[in-house]
Amino acid sequence: MRSSDEGLPKGVLAHLKGLITSSGLPDTDVTLEALSRAWAGKKRLFERQVRALDMQAVRSLAPDDPRGALLLTWSGSLVSLGPAEGAGRHVEYASIELRTDVPHLARVEHGGPEGVLSVDEPATFRGGPIHITSPLLQIAVCGPEVPPGEQVRRIREATVFLTNGFAKINRTIALPAAGMPERFTRKSIVAWVASRNNLSQKQARRVIDDYLTILESGMLLGQRIPVGALGRLSLRKRPARQARVGINPATGIEITLPARPEEAVPRMRFSRLVKDRARQVRLQPLGPGVS
Repeated sequence: MRSSDEGLPKGVLAHLKGLITSSGLPDTDVTLEALSRAWAGKKRLFERQVRALDMQAVRSLAPDDPRGALLLTWSGSLVSLGPAEGAGRHVEYASIELRTDVPHLARVEHGGPEGVLSVDEPATFRGGPIHITSPLLQIAVCGPEVPPGEQVRRIREATVFLTNGFAKINRTIALPAAGMPERFTRKSIVAWVASRNNLSQKQARRVIDDYLTILESGMLLGQRIPVGALGRLSLRKRPARQARVGINPATGIEITLPARPEEAVPRMRFSRLVKDRARQVRLQPLGPGVS
């Protein structure tokens, strides 16, 4: 028994072995080890995000329960379920990309579960391209006191964070990344936002540019500008400085530092949530084979 297999439920382990067979990956211990590591990593990431957003783990969710939910499946796929609104609720599915019978990323605005959602049972949905998932590993819901609008925000935030995190984990088993950017460049971010929101890349670029422009404008007008869950932008005053003599640390030679007038400088203050998430990141040195 490999170390990464330890703690895996027998049903999950059997399911991962079945995925190897159906996906065409080499049916070896190395492949199973990689899938097991990926599964464990996704489970940890899911649980951390649930705790960060004050969501609650439940064993089942009735179809008429109006709360939004996050679902993690045995195969390591993610399903986000919005709170009930009128005729239905939004359902978004992001797969591990080993199943060829389902899309890697799918979303429907007015769908919902067809029956009770239960841990260790497949989930079935109506009104979209995803009709059934592998058995559910975990179900997390917002508390009954959380307003629908706040539930939407939390689930949206969790979905973006987890789908990106899961895509990074998928790359450790040499899989494509569900349309997620491998590098967070301007071009790849625009493409990702466009595909996620049914926009052309030109429309997505314009929306992003307008958003960044209004953030900059508000900051330059002296206001504290919220940047979602990241934190706030603001200006701070840097006091004037008289000319003085200093030492060039590279050469040890004395240099004259010119006078500087009082001026405003931009500042980004990160939120406590982002700081908490950053502390959970396991830093690795960059090198061959490390992305």
